[in-house]
Amino acid sequence: MRHSMRTYFGVLLLLGALALFIAFLSPFLNEASPSPSPSPSPSVTIAPSPSPSEAVSPSPSASDEPEEVDGLPVGKLVITEERKGYVDSSLTLYIPALSVKRSVHDGTDDESLSSGVGLYDYAQLPGEGNRNVSIAGHRNGLSNGKITDHAPFYYIDTLGEGDYLYLYDSTSIYRYLYEYTEIVEADDWDPIRTTGYSCLTITSCHPIGVSDHRIVVRAKLDEIIPYDRGYAFPADTEEVAS
Repeated sequence: MRHSMRTYFGVLLLLGALALFIAFLSPFLNEASPSPSPSPSPSVTIAPSPSPSEAVSPSPSASDEPEEVDGLPVGKLVITEERKGYVDSSLTLYIPALSVKRSVHDGTDDESLSSGVGLYDYAQLPGEGNRNVSIAGHRNGLSNGKITDHAPFYYIDTLGEGDYLYLYDSTSIYRYLYEYTEIVEADDWDPIRTTGYSCLTITSCHPIGVSDHRIVVRAKLDEIIPYDRGYAFPADTEEVAS
C-alpha cells in the first residue's frame, strides 16, 4: 500500500513537471511557427500566365490579318509587278552628306554590288504610299581615303538628324529625310518589309569588312519634286532653311 502511494505521487509530480515545461516552451513554439498567409482581397484578380503554346502560337483571329495600305500588306515581304518591270540603273541614289552618287542596279547580286548599289527584289519603287525602297551596297574599301564603287556606304554610319537622301529618275526627284540607324542580325529581313509609309532603306555589312551584322539606315519620304537639272540637292534641313 505504501509502495503504491509512492508510485501514485511520483506520477503526479512527473505530470506536473511536464505541464510546467510545456507551458514554458509554448511562447517559443508559437513564435517559430509561420502565420498563415492572408487571403487575397476579393477585389484583386491575379490572371494566370499563358502556357508556352498559347504564347508562341496564338489562335488566328480577324485582328491578326495584315493591315493593308495602298493595296499592299504592311510588315510583309512583297514583290510587285512594278518592281519586276524596273529598268536597271533608271534610278540614281544621291547622298550629298557623303558625296555618294550611284546608279541603282536591278538586284543585289555580287555583280550588281561590285559596281554600285542594288535594289532588293522585295523593294518597292519610290512614290507616295506604302513603299519601302530598300537598297544594298558594300562598305569594305577605300582608295586613297576616298569612297570607291566597291564601298559606297563606307561612311553610312555618319548620317544623322536633318540629313537628306535622294532618289531620282528622268521625271522626279524623291527627297527623303533621315530617320534612324540601327544594327541588326545578318539574317534579319525586317528592315526591308513594307512599313505602311513611303521610305528609303539602306543596308550594308557591319562592322566594315565583316558580314556578322547589318547596318540599316532608314529615311522617310519628305517631298517629291519634278526633275530639274538645276536642282541644288541640299544636304540637310539647315541648308534648306538658309
